[in-house]
Amino acid sequence: MLAPLSRKAARNEGQPSGHFHRLRRSRLWRASMAMNSLGSTWKKWDLHVHTPESLVHNYPGEKEAAWEAFLADLEALPPEFKVLGINDYVFVDGYARILDERKRGRLANIDLVLPVVELRVDKFGGVLEKGEDGYVPSAWSRINLHVVFDQVDPQLIRDQFLSAITPRYTLVAGSSQGHWGGVVTRDNLIDLGRRIIESLPEAQRGSAPPPLRAGFNNLNVSLADVKKALDNPHFAGRALIALGKSEWGAMRWNDNNIADKKTVINEADLVFTASANPGEYARAREALKSALVNAKLLDCSDAHALSGSKTKDRVGNCFTWIKSDATFQGLLQAVHEFDDRVFVGDVPPKVRKVEQAKTKFIRSLRVTKKSDSTLAEPWFDADVPLNPDLVAIIGNKGSGKSAIADIVALVGNTRHHLKFSFLKDTRFRKPKTKFAQHFVGELTWLDGNKAERSLDEDPDPSGIERVKYLPQSYVEDLCNELGDGGSATFDAELRKIIYSHVPEPDRLDKRSMNELLDFKVAEIESRRNAIKGLIAKVNATILDADRRSTPQFKRELEERVAGKEAELAALDAAKPEPVTDPSASDETLAEAKEQAQRVDALEVELRSLETEEVSLRERRAAAVKKQAIAKRVSQALANHKKVHEAFIAELETLLVELEDNIPAAALASLQIATGPIDDAIAQANATIEAVDTALAEQGETGLQSRRAVAAGALEDAKGKLGEPQRLFVLYKEDLANWERNRADIVGDLAKAGSIVQLKAEIESLATLPSILDAARAERASLAAQAHGQIQAMVDEYRRLYQPVQSFVASEEQKEMNLPLSFEVRIEESTFATKLLQQLNLRARGSFMGVDDSAATLRRLLQEASFANAEGAVAFAESVEDLLRFDRREGQGGRANPIEDQIATARGATAQHLLDFLYAFDYLSPRYSLTYDGQDIGQLSPGERGLLLLVFYLLVDKDDIPIVIDQPEENLDNQTIYKVLVRCIKRAKERRQVIMVTHNPNLAVVCDAEQIVYASCDKSGSRFTYEAGAIENPSIREKVVQILEGTEPAFKNRQFKYRLS
Repeated sequence: MLAPLSRKAARNEGQPSGHFHRLRRSRLWRASMAMNSLGSTWKKWDLHVHTPESLVHNYPGEKEAAWEAFLADLEALPPEFKVLGINDYVFVDGYARILDERKRGRLANIDLVLPVVELRVDKFGGVLEKGEDGYVPSAWSRINLHVVFDQVDPQLIRDQFLSAITPRYTLVAGSSQGHWGGVVTRDNLIDLGRRIIESLPEAQRGSAPPPLRAGFNNLNVSLADVKKALDNPHFAGRALIALGKSEWGAMRWNDNNIADKKTVINEADLVFTASANPGEYARAREALKSALVNAKLLDCSDAHALSGSKTKDRVGNCFTWIKSDATFQGLLQAVHEFDDRVFVGDVPPKVRKVEQAKTKFIRSLRVTKKSDSTLAEPWFDADVPLNPDLVAIIGNKGSGKSAIADIVALVGNTRHHLKFSFLKDTRFRKPKTKFAQHFVGELTWLDGNKAERSLDEDPDPSGIERVKYLPQSYVEDLCNELGDGGSATFDAELRKIIYSHVPEPDRLDKRSMNELLDFKVAEIESRRNAIKGLIAKVNATILDADRRSTPQFKRELEERVAGKEAELAALDAAKPEPVTDPSASDETLAEAKEQAQRVDALEVELRSLETEEVSLRERRAAAVKKQAIAKRVSQALANHKKVHEAFIAELETLLVELEDNIPAAALASLQIATGPIDDAIAQANATIEAVDTALAEQGETGLQSRRAVAAGALEDAKGKLGEPQRLFVLYKEDLANWERNRADIVGDLAKAGSIVQLKAEIESLATLPSILDAARAERASLAAQAHGQIQAMVDEYRRLYQPVQSFVASEEQKEMNLPLSFEVRIEESTFATKLLQQLNLRARGSFMGVDDSAATLRRLLQEASFANAEGAVAFAESVEDLLRFDRREGQGGRANPIEDQIATARGATAQHLLDFLYAFDYLSPRYSLTYDGQDIGQLSPGERGLLLLVFYLLVDKDDIPIVIDQPEENLDNQTIYKVLVRCIKRAKERRQVIMVTHNPNLAVVCDAEQIVYASCDKSGSRFTYEAGAIENPSIREKVVQILEGTEPAFKNRQFKYRLS
């Protein structure tokens, strides 16, 4: 609503010429027709305005001057004033004058003028007396009764209503001339006043008011007579009774008056007051509610003076807004739906919201054939204005209801176009007929911008969604997905809506819930990854211990020991026979002894050279090992530095946002000294290089040359030996080889594969059970820590959903009585799929067979509890047990190595499988929605559908238009009223709601602001749409036709669900 012009500014514009009046009236007539199509809209209604024809008024000047000032004042009213009730007490002369003036083009700014008759009933409330602000009730005034009539002919009110009220008075005791009785006319009131004055003591007659005023002041009627006069076919459904609150409030609450006081107000349709401001009105209405009486209170100006007057009762001093057609039927509808259709204050909240967010409300939908179309069938030529509140699209089957919904959603760039029921290739987009390509839909938004799209096109996936669409098939599919265990689509919607309730400061400038959650749990995720690495190490230890714990492994060790011992026995049996050293004999010639000594010396030299080579190679091996370790240390330091640099970079980003000028270096630093490790690498490199040089030297001094020379000399010396010396030398060589072989077989703990090492390993097998127990305990502890990190994520998730949970539990939602709750749960996802991908289902074991393994996992998952660490670890251990033992019926729990069941062809390993099982990558926090303690997936399809609608209508803070197709589907009448209707009413308070329904009952009980009646002339291939308010007689008739009922049945529908 535009900001109201000041009355002074409006009056200063002067009176328009007659031509301007006619032009303006013509435009307003067209605007009025459009408004009628638009349905019920907010307008100001002032149902208590006195004209200069009133017996009591404060309009300045003589009669005609007063009238001109009065009319000009009404024409200068702010544009939201559309309905006036003309009240000249018991006369309708002012109303008749207004009608004549409107015929002459005056008051074109007013859509409706209603006649109001004000009477006093024979109930004391406290007589008018002169006050500073004009005439006000005295302490002895009667109760004021206002009869608001439909826009009827003034003479009808005189002839059929006022003439039916015949009060009677006895003014002089014992005199037949002292009785008065008659119908209420100006002449009769003058007669009554004259008789009253004549009946006064002569001393008081001089101070009596004029006869007309005296007669008026004493005119009182009975409430019964008023009701009887209204019980007239001429006024059936065309009159309302309103009670004046001020005079009623003056009635005392005493023992013999309580029933009368309550009855007189409770039998009225409305209560009138003239408040100085909205706060005064609010207190007055609250007092009525506290007294448990009729609180349908309307604020009226009770204008007796022009708008510039300082008195409270002046033109325009009215705060009542009514949402309806500017018709008497609209007023009747507002009386029935008072709380929803009446607002008393400066501006209704929805009007203010619409004015401030015009880009989020659709003004109209236009569907036309393209100018270059050659299609003969007309199908569409529709221009439908759309109300900013609730639009209900009704019609018989095949009438084009869903067409409107699909087209609005299409042009509004919905994300759910694949669920269209009309614009799909089996209907209007059928490839054979290609009807859709001939038409274009156009939305005009309240800000004046337009958007259009050909009906054969899909929405732009990169465009902004400007209309939320809930087609019936979308809701049904979502319900089915939720019933089958989960829906990624719903999870995304749930996160989006939870995010919409997070206060702006708590969003940390993140654009979505996913971004915000990622930021919140980043450090938790980092810690979780570190724990996963530790779990992998423990799993490696367990798998190694498993391998060594098998009887086969021990048997292999024992067989290897036996083989080595047999090898040793064979070696012992083949020990070279001793040969006597011939040099020890005296008979040996001196020359032979000398030769033998030379051979010994050469052998010592050769062994020394061999030892030197072995020493060099060992030195090189040690240097290579040192080099590798040093390089790894160097790389680890470099990696740590990079991690620290990344950490500092992230820290600096956060500190910039903190805006406290804190340098990252003041919070964390890292000192790395690579000098010593660089020296170690250089030293190892130098050693390797020196050894390689020594081994590769080819000169005379080189090791290899010296060995060759010594070996040659040795062979030459041997050749010069005699036979005894040769045999003895050969014996010593054989003995040395035998001793070396024997030492290799017996070995030590460091010699892999030796008897000593193998026997030690066999002895160590006894400690494996304790090693396995310790490793499994450590793994369980680490797994619990991993689960603890997931629980820490849950805590972060829970903090973020608190605002939406508080909204659902807030005072404004309590009347809904919805047991709706948001939860964060640790839930499993894709575990079965990922586990079975790693297994060979043809291998013998608990998971043998596709169907059997799937059934086994279903049972395990149904029994599992992931809410706490104990339950999660127990689940992982139970799955591992099934992997290690064949628990199928009839298999006796036979041990079954995990390795034998791995799908190695798919790259799976036992290590990867156990890491997957205990690191809990298949568990994650997940938002869920519960209704009365039950998760949405556990509800019946109808309950799930209802909960989804509640979710979108009540909880979703998105304020773009929402289009819903058949929300009543699968719901009983009680649920429709108790839940759905209230949610729809609540939703339309903040956004535009467009609803397609097969059942007009829903439109009626939701008190839709606009009904769009769809119909189809199938012979002429044309869809047509008629729009208007629910109180519009033409629309009412359409609703009744679809209801297959009658007019009384229609009226009763409005109250049916309140009674159920």
